[in-house]
Parts: sequence; C-alpha cells; structure tokens
Amino acid sequence: YVKSRSDEQLRNRKDESSTSTCKPEESANNRTIVPCGLIAWSLFNDTYSFSVNKTKLTVNKRGISWKSDREHKFGKDVFPKNFQNSSIIGGAHLNESIPVSTYM
Repeated sequence: YVKSRSDEQLRNRKDESSTSTCKPEESANNRTIVPCGLIAWSLFNDTYSFSVNKTKLTVNKRGISWKSDREHKFGKDVFPKNFQNSSIIGGAHLNESIPVSTYM
C-alpha cells in the first residue's frame, strides 16, 4: 500500500506518466491516472469543526502543511486527471481545477 504512489508524478506535471510504482491504480481506460496509486485512491475528507459551549470556533486552515511538503514534495502545477472516474469511487471526486497538493 505505502509504495503504491509516484513521488515524481506529484512533484512535476511533466512526470505524470511516471507510474511504474503505482500498481494497481496507474491507469484507467488506457489513460494515466493523476494522482496514481493506492494512497491517492484512499482519499478521505478531513473536514472538521470545533465548538465550546455550543459556540462554533473559527479554525485557521492556512499554514497547516509542512514547508518541505509545499516546496519540495508536491508541485503547484500538478492537477488531478482521469482520477476515480470509473463506476467504483474510492474516496471522492477531485476538482480538476485545484492542484493535487491541496488534497495531499
């Protein structure tokens, strides 16, 4: 499971065909899946809220990722493509206009 991903693909849009480590989720309908691999397939929704005495607290969602992830691990030009569009949906549909780094 943990090896079923492509770090190259996540870093650079030019490497989207780098799927040799993504089996069994590397392609669908003879087209490359971005992001590929089982880790991407297990996408989850981490939406949450907090309250104190039934009063909702505001949560600042900015700056919560590691700087090394933002600058080195995930490319800003990598967008979902051909992702979970079959009849079997793992976690959710990703918006193709939002970078993959937002979801990882």
